Amino acid sequence: MLEAKDPVSEIERLLDELESFAEKSPWFLPNKIAIRDEDFFRITQRIRELLPAELADAKAVLEKKDLILKNAQEEHKRILDTAEKRLEDLTSEDSVVLAARQEALKIIERSRFEAETVKRDALLYTSELLEDMEQQFNQAIAAIQKGRVFLEGELKSQIDANLAVANNASQAPSAAPPLEGESPAG
Repeated sequence: MLEAKDPVSEIERLLDELESFAEKSPWFLPNKIAIRDEDFFRITQRIRELLPAELADAKAVLEKKDLILKNAQEEHKRILDTAEKRLEDLTSEDSVVLAARQEALKIIERSRFEAETVKRDALLYTSELLEDMEQQFNQAIAAIQKGRVFLEGELKSQIDANLAVANNASQAPSAAPPLEGESPAG
C-alpha cells in the first residue's frame, strides 16, 4: 500500500472504512456489524503503522520548538553583544560620551524588545502546533477506544450466545421426540 502524505487523513479514512462496514451490515444481524477478518486486521494494522509516524511528528514539533527558542536566545545575545560593543566604542570618544550612552541604551532596550517578541512568537507558534496535534491525537484515541468498547461488547455477546446454546443443549431430553401418529408412551 502506498504511504499517505498526511497520516492523520489516512487514519481518518481507515476509521471511515471501518464505519462503512457498520452501515453495510446485513439486516439479519440486528445490533451486530459484519466485517471480514482480513478487512478488520488490515485496517487496524495500517492504523498501528500510522500512529507511530504521528508520534514521531509530535517529537519533531517539540524539537523544532527547542530550536526556535535556541535561535531566539542566540539572536537576543548577539543583539545585546552588538549593542554593548557599540556602547563601548561610543563611550571611548570624549565628545559623544553622553549621546552614545543614550543611543546605546535605546538600542539595548529595542534589542530586548525585539528578542522578547521573537521568543513570544516562537512560543505561540509552537503552542498552536501542539494544540492542533493534541486534538488530532485525542480524536484518533477516542475512535480507537470506541472501537475497542464495541469489540468487547461484541465478544461478550458472542460468549453469552455460546453459553446459552451450551445450556440449551445440556437441558434437551436425550430421547428423540415421538413420530407423528405415535403416542408419547410408546
